[in-house]
Amino acid sequence: MTAQDQTFEPFADEPAYIRVNDKLVGRLVRQLKDVKNVRLLDIAAGTGLMTALTWEKSQDAGAHVHSVLLDIDLPALKMIRTTKRADIADYIYASASDLPLTPGYNAAIFANSLHLLDHESKVKALAEVNRVLDHGGVLAINSTFYDGAYPEESKPFYSRWIRRSIVEINRRLPNRDKSEKVTAMDWISAAGYRELIECAGFKIVEMRERRVLLSQASVRAISSYKEFAKGALHATDEDADEAALSLQVTVQQTFRDLKMKYLPRNWLEIIAIKA
Repeated sequence: MTAQDQTFEPFADEPAYIRVNDKLVGRLVRQLKDVKNVRLLDIAAGTGLMTALTWEKSQDAGAHVHSVLLDIDLPALKMIRTTKRADIADYIYASASDLPLTPGYNAAIFANSLHLLDHESKVKALAEVNRVLDHGGVLAINSTFYDGAYPEESKPFYSRWIRRSIVEINRRLPNRDKSEKVTAMDWISAAGYRELIECAGFKIVEMRERRVLLSQASVRAISSYKEFAKGALHATDEDADEAALSLQVTVQQTFRDLKMKYLPRNWLEIIAIKA
């Protein structure tokens, strides 16, 4: 996965996205109720949203958080370093599957990103998180890119939307080459995530699928996520921008065709403890 593939900023600003991550952070903080000085590892930190939410909720609980934000997107790290509180965070340019860190963390968040890794990298990343967490440390994971993300009643929307978007991208790029299925679209089930996490030495204490209603604006925003767009339309890296645009411009009409106000979608949430 490249830094460009991880670009998630437009969707990360959407209220629905912030709310669903706020729920995950709330569950994490509740597991840390007896820890007053929290060392947090925010993996694939992106915009820094998870650290900001954790800091706010921990303050309400009377705890102090010092966070390490880790990502392979160097421009994003430089950007959030200028906008987040420097006294509560450090910033590390590194891969999740090879953490340049020593043990001593109370908590780790792997939000909206584990799906980007291939199977081997998922296994390595979870093993690395286990290594740096203290005994009893808490791991929080969520994703809306898994086998189960689409509620049954949402499937007519996706079927119509993708068909229309394929027509659009073929109009824009009549001689385009199709790519193989990309990593982010190689979704695994909730049971698959459970097995991965437990095999990495964690005990799952909470696991749920949270239903979220996405507005047209939210669906357009998620369409700008190039890794999603490439997978949805089998586009190459070179055609990723056109794929994202093709998805975006077909959202409104698809909502109108089906007389929908919101699109339901599921988020998988997992809270686990280092055994």
